[in-house]
This record gives sequence, structure tokens and C-alpha cells, in this order.
Amino acid sequence: MKISVKLNSAWRRDLPPGDRRLWLLRAVALRFDRGMKVTCTCEILWKRLLALLAAAALALYLLAATALFLWWDRVPGNQVTWLDVVTLPVRAGHVRQKRGDSAIAAALERLREKDAVEAFYGLRAGLVRSPANAAGRVALARLMLGSDPRGALALLEDGLAYSPGDPELLRALFSVYAAQQARARALETTARLLSAAQSPALDAAARDWVRDTRAALLLTARNPAEAEAALAVLPPDAAGPEGERARRLRLSACVQLGRLDEARRLLATLPGTSADDFRSQAEVAIAAGDAAALDSALTRLKAAAPGQPAPLIFAFNAWHQMKRLSYRDRTEAEFFRFFGGNDAALQLFAAAAVNLELPDVLRRTEQIALASRLSPFAFRVHLTELALRRGDVDEAFRRLREWEPTIETLAPAQRYYPEFVRRLVRASVPGGEQQSAGLVNHLGDLRGRATVGMYELAGKVLARAGNFAGARDVVQLGLRHYPHSDPLLRLAPDLAAAADQQAAAKTPSAADPALPAVTVPPTAAAALAQLDAALADEAFGTAGDLLRAIRAARPAWFDRAAGDLARRETELAVLAQDPATARARVHGYLERPRPDADLLALVQFAQRLSQRGRVAEARLLRDELAAVRPSGPVAAAWQRLELPDDLAAIAATAATALAEIERSLRQNRADDALRLIEHVRQKSPPGSRSPAPTSARRKFVCASRSTSGRGRSWP
Repeated sequence: MKISVKLNSAWRRDLPPGDRRLWLLRAVALRFDRGMKVTCTCEILWKRLLALLAAAALALYLLAATALFLWWDRVPGNQVTWLDVVTLPVRAGHVRQKRGDSAIAAALERLREKDAVEAFYGLRAGLVRSPANAAGRVALARLMLGSDPRGALALLEDGLAYSPGDPELLRALFSVYAAQQARARALETTARLLSAAQSPALDAAARDWVRDTRAALLLTARNPAEAEAALAVLPPDAAGPEGERARRLRLSACVQLGRLDEARRLLATLPGTSADDFRSQAEVAIAAGDAAALDSALTRLKAAAPGQPAPLIFAFNAWHQMKRLSYRDRTEAEFFRFFGGNDAALQLFAAAAVNLELPDVLRRTEQIALASRLSPFAFRVHLTELALRRGDVDEAFRRLREWEPTIETLAPAQRYYPEFVRRLVRASVPGGEQQSAGLVNHLGDLRGRATVGMYELAGKVLARAGNFAGARDVVQLGLRHYPHSDPLLRLAPDLAAAADQQAAAKTPSAADPALPAVTVPPTAAAALAQLDAALADEAFGTAGDLLRAIRAARPAWFDRAAGDLARRETELAVLAQDPATARARVHGYLERPRPDADLLALVQFAQRLSQRGRVAEARLLRDELAAVRPSGPVAAAWQRLELPDDLAAIAATAATALAEIERSLRQNRADDALRLIEHVRQKSPPGSRSPAPTSARRKFVCASRSTSGRGRSWP
């Protein structure tokens, strides 16, 4: 076959009469001539062919674009138009941003419907496509704060590269700085945003807001140098409603510098109609010591927000700051008169009393709550926390006894802070190193719900108890979540150095900062008498400090009294630690051979505990003594130890028995769970297939594992 191709540039076909050619797409003509050889002549009207192919490609492209648009448009909140899809090859970045905005809008709708999981993934996918969407970035950061506060802060800081002037982004970022107490980091950010090298540059409104925020951050240091720096940042001639914040900040700076005349001139330029203006008036009056002016400002502040507890709490703080205690007590009585039956208002007032370290005010608040038939639980937790802040471990333990049994009645969302305080009190006793590990695990499980203040409080309390390793671990965990927190950054180096020094020293020296300022008694009899008195008064912190001081000093009578000291330390563990730790300590004490006199003293101690109503601790001692199988008078003594049987009513039904086992395991009372399981197994009839024994066997494994710890004892 012979093939010949001919190109024709004509637009129109020339069809002679009798044309028998085969036309393809009306642009390609094929003719076959048969002879000795078959000849195929192909004539291509190339202009017509190109036009037809272009038209077909355009049609296919529009069809594909329409299909893609319909696919994207099925999602609610889609912002991508058909024209955007058609122009996708030349506007890919614009379409990508619109797709991200659409995903963020859909995720925000999911968030309003309380579907946080889908909203989280939608916001994350949307921000990948549209990183300049400030609303989506702020919403995602708020979702992350509870689980990953470090990532949430990094997410907000990254947003400054795309939309540094967005007011919502700036407010969210600096509120996170304030919550994480990252003042130094916030000052660095404001300096960078206000610098001439900032790109993209801030608009006028955003620049003024950042400038005022920087001045407010400088004023929080409350020292003259920082106040002078704040005055240098603020404009001296700020006027109009938009300059009111700057004028209030200049007023605060003048008050800190003692320039009261200039502060009064600035005060005269304020409208004097808002709550912020009344607070500025109160600030000037406090600095001047003018009780009449302060009373006038506070009266107007309360009139501006009638029926709200915040003005009265502010007035209470103001009178306390001025040291006018009679006015403060009058404000306290006024608060109780108006809000004595409001549980939320009383808790706000209690939090203010904790911040001011006023235990008497906190106790009166608790009494008002009891008189109003409100739950005193939160106020007792506050009193325990305040005792820890003041270093009064004995008072903290006494307060803990009041509310610890009811902690399991709280909802999980309300339980985390009381559980933190409970673990911290247990770990604050010298020798509570095992409890500090549980405290660290609890804080790690809380993630972003554990605030900087909780880490700071735990670090200081553990350091005061001499547990520098535990304090270092707590602060390091806090820095893992809050890497820019100023209080934790200040604590970390000292705690790390003290922990290393404590670990390097085989025995603590007299200069060791972990040691309390306790005078070691000159004789063993005096030391044991002091220990017995402290244990009888439930002064567990005092007893622990004395034991640590004796161990560090190692007086001449130490070896002769080592056995008696070991028994007192065991008694302290039974009284002060949780059941699992106490059991491990008693087990470690009884592992070594002990004279019958010491074992009889433990039996008498268990009898005293039973008489004081602490049956669980007495039963723990009885079970551990029975495990060592004593003989002679010790066996007769512990067999005569009568403890009430409280299991009959609990194990009356399978439901109550299982509920009590679950409660014991949640409260880390594995010994009580084991005792109840054994009671159920013994009381069940032979061959019974009831659900209670079957479930009890499963709980038995959990309880057995939770009691496998061992404690160390004195030699």
C-alpha cells in the first residue's frame, strides 16, 4: 500500500461532483485507489482540524471543571465558584485559599454543633490551605489549649507571619501569654511587631494596640525602671476615645513613679463614666492614701454594675491594699449580705482570699456557705491549698481529712484540681518521694488543664519538703507544656542544681538546703517524746522534719535508737500516706527482724487507731502483722485486736459489692478492695455462678498488681 499525505490550508471543503472520499471530522479526507497497488491519499484541512480539536478540548475542560465544581459544592459553606474552578490553572493559590476558608467555615459550624473532633480536623486541614485565616487559627488554638498548650502558642505565633494586624489573633495570642505567665516572651513579641523591620507592617489601629499592650506588660513588673520604659512607649498626647487606654496606662505609670499630680491631671481627662475609669480613680486614691476618695470611687463602681460580685471583690482588695482593715471587714460583711447564698460568688471571693493569703477570711466564707446550706467542699480545698502555700503541712493534713473521703463524688471535670491538692499534700511530707511520682503522673495526664500556678505551687512545696528531685521533675514537666513561663524558668536552674547536689551527696550535710531548721534533741528519750507528741497531735510535717534532721545529724545516740525511730517513721507513713504507700512502708519495716517489744508497740498503735475511728489503717497493720506470723505474746496481742466488720452491709448485694470494689480501686485503696473480694468469695455458696464472684476475680488481679510496691525501711 502506498500512502500519501497532503496538507490543505483552506478553511472550506472543496467537494467536486461525485466526491467519494471518506471524511473524518469534516477536516480529513481519505481516498483509496485500487490498481496494481492500493494507494491511500490523505488530505488534511489542518486549520479546520486544529479548530475542531481546540473546541473539543475546551468542551472537555469545561465539562471537567463543572464536574469538579459540583463535587466541591456538595460541601456546606463552599466558597469556590464555578469561575474559580475554570480559572484554576492561573489562580491556583486563590482557589487553594478559598478551599481552606470553606473548610474552616464548615469546621466552625461543626464547632457550634459541639462536634469538636470533626471541627479539629477540619480546622487543621483548612489552615494548611489558608494559613492567613485568623478566625480558624484562633479557633484551632483554643481547641488545642487543653491538650497541647505549647503547640497552641506556636500556632498563634506562626499566624503573625500571615496576618499580624488581625485584632482577634492579637487578643488571643496575648491572652495565652498572660495565662502561661510568659511576660518575657510577650515583650519580645511586642518589640518585634513594633520594629521597623516588621513585614508586613501593622496598620495604625493594630500598632496602637500592641504599643499599649507593651506598656501594660512593662507596668506588671511594678518597679520604677519598667514604669519609665512604659512612659517612653506611650504617646504623651493621646486624645479621643481611642486614646483612653493609653491615658489610663500613663496614669498607672505615674502612680508607680509617685507622680500623683500628673496622675490626677490625666484622671481629669478621662470621661469618668465607665468601670475602668472608676478603677483608675481607686488606683490614684490608694496611692495617695485618700480613704474618702477611694470610698467614692468604689461606690460609683458598685453602682455601675449592680448585683455583680466583681465590684465588691475589687473593693475588698482595694481596702486590703490600703491596709484599712475596718473598711475591708465592712466590705466583707456587705459581700456576705448580698451574695451569701450564691455559691459561684462565694467561690470567687474565696479565690481572692487565697491570693491575698487570708485564712481567717476563707474560714468565714466556709461558715457562710455552711449556713446557706451550700457545699463546703471547694472552700476546704482552698484552705488546704492556702496551708500548703504558707508551708503549714500539719494544717494541710488536717484540712485534707475533712474532704478527702468525698472526692470520688465529684464529676471527672471537677475532680482534677482537688486530686492535685490531695496528691501534693501527701507528697509534701518528708519521705513522700513515692507520692511525688504519682503527682507527676497526674500532672502529665492533665496536660493543658494543669496551669502554670499548679506547677509552680507543686515545685515550691516539694522543694520545701526536701524532695528536690520531685520538684525538678514537676518543673521540667511544666516547661514541656509551657516553655516560656517565667516562674518555671526561674525555678528550674535552682531546683536542678539542688537535685544534683542532693543526688551526689551520699548523706545530706548540715549545709544542705533540704534540711529544715529543726533542733535535734540531746537525748534519744527527748527525741522520741517529741515524735510521739507530734504524731498524737497529727503534726505530720513536724514529725517528718524532725526525723529528717535526726537522720542528717546522726547524733551519738542514733544507733541505739534506730529501731524506735524506724517504728515512728512507719507510724508516720500509716498516718500520712495513702494506703498503698503505707502498706509498702509497713511491709519494708517488718521484712527485717524486729524485737517483740516493737511489734507489740505496733499492735497497741493499731488499737489506738481503731479507737480513733481510723479502722482502715488499723486493719492494714493487723493484716501485715498476720503475714509475718508472729509467735508468743505478739500473736496473742494481734489476735485480741478486735476491729468492726463493716463488710456485711456492703456485700449484701452484688451491685453494692462491685461498686465498692470499683470505688476502692479508684481511690488507690487496694487493700480494702482485696478484703472485700475475699469476703465475697468466702460468703458465696459453693458452685455459685453469680456475677459478683466472677467479677471479683477480675478485680482481684487489678488489686493484686496495685499492691506490689515495696518501701525502704530504717536499718
